[in-house]
Amino acid sequence: MALKTLVKIGGITNLSDARYCAGMGVDMLGFNVIQGHPNYISPDSFQQIRGWITGPLIVAEIAGLQNPKDLHLILENYKPDMLQMELAELTTMPSPPLPYILDLKGNQDIRHLAIQPEYLLGQGPEAAVSSAIPFLLEVASVDEAKAALSNASVHGIALNGGPELKPGLKDYSTLADILELLEVE
Repeated sequence: MALKTLVKIGGITNLSDARYCAGMGVDMLGFNVIQGHPNYISPDSFQQIRGWITGPLIVAEIAGLQNPKDLHLILENYKPDMLQMELAELTTMPSPPLPYILDLKGNQDIRHLAIQPEYLLGQGPEAAVSSAIPFLLEVASVDEAKAALSNASVHGIALNGGPELKPGLKDYSTLADILELLEVE
């Protein structure tokens, strides 16, 4: 299945989200790997999920990483294809070991970065206008997704997974509506 634009789903905590999104043809699946974060997924739970999915790139979401020395354990335990971090994490490491997505919080100056991100991620398309780096716009509704598709400075969209009602039972209404909007006919 092909989608009209690049799609990243973040904050995945369960197999239902991962399989559904992979089946819909999303490009990237993000998992929060920082212990104590509300959407944290343990290495064991992650490995169980990863065994069931193929296709999307795996993104380790490391916002909140307190000790940069812990990054090697994340790389070893999760084996991600990419990292997603905020400017705070990026300033603590001399060089990211993998391609990365920079999650912008507000209007941040990124001209000084030694290694440019693969993508910028943000909540407002105004951040995309001033950068040649591909921009992923966070959306939460079909209307926001439609607006993103019509904005030439937006290269893709970012959505978030959600909790299961119980194992195997999930409400996909908003996520399904957005992904169906993006399906190539």
